Amino acid sequence: MRAEELANVCNAHAPSLFRMMRFLASIDIFHQEQDGTFRNTPASDVLREGVPGSLRPMVRLAWQDVVWDTYRAMPEAIHNGKPAFAIAHGRPFFEHLEAEEDLGALFDASMALISGPENSVISSSYPFGDAKVVVDVGGGRGGLLAAILSDHQTLSGVLFDQQQVIAEPTYLSDAGMLERCKLVSGDFFEAVHPDGDVYLLKRILHDWSDADAIRILKSVRAAMSPDSRVAVVDAVLNPGNDADPNKYLDVGIMTLLEGRERTAEDFETLFSKAGLQLLRILPTPAPSTMSIIEGTVS
Repeated sequence: MRAEELANVCNAHAPSLFRMMRFLASIDIFHQEQDGTFRNTPASDVLREGVPGSLRPMVRLAWQDVVWDTYRAMPEAIHNGKPAFAIAHGRPFFEHLEAEEDLGALFDASMALISGPENSVISSSYPFGDAKVVVDVGGGRGGLLAAILSDHQTLSGVLFDQQQVIAEPTYLSDAGMLERCKLVSGDFFEAVHPDGDVYLLKRILHDWSDADAIRILKSVRAAMSPDSRVAVVDAVLNPGNDADPNKYLDVGIMTLLEGRERTAEDFETLFSKAGLQLLRILPTPAPSTMSIIEGTVS
């Protein structure tokens, strides 16, 4: 389409839109043809709605405004140790998302974009062995559990999360896995579903302070049998000056929440204080930057 046609569609000033489109074409976001029309490129395709792997939710203006406002509060956050998000927006991160439903939906879509490619990698990286029941603690709408049940036909699952979350087990439904899965609501600070062989916690502990992470692990330990395993899927930070994308993630967590990314030594401390023994740490291949920290009842 020509810039004039595009301007009619989006109610824009045609000459100004043309100048912006011309600039974006110069950096391969669009391509301008000899006849003056513009078309998409691979770069703009991943900004479109309904395209597999679309980045649209992460770059929408509403979400970017939240990001910029949050990072403007970083100097104060570094001075007082409080999450920058609460300073910038006047309330904790998850409370804000619950109050602002449209923003919450953008966040969920963004997290699904990150989690989707990781789930199959995690599913294939962890040796479930003779396990029969996998409990996904704080498993959201079931993306990871759907990948695991699809890959491991002998397993059944339990999706454990808050009632309003498990009311929409979107990924399990889409994968046709609801018949092999129980939906159980609860508060992981209080208790989790018993009788599991493997308890998964993906990107859960990094949201919480050490004290709260230990509370969560103690709830899991109370539900475990002597033969059960816990598998925490989280970043494991490289020490010292080693390059590590998870150090970037750690700063991001610092802006939003009381939690943090942790080293192997940090996880060993958490496990020990929760009455668990850390058995091993299994790295996962790209595109995941997560590791699987496995433990059992000590």
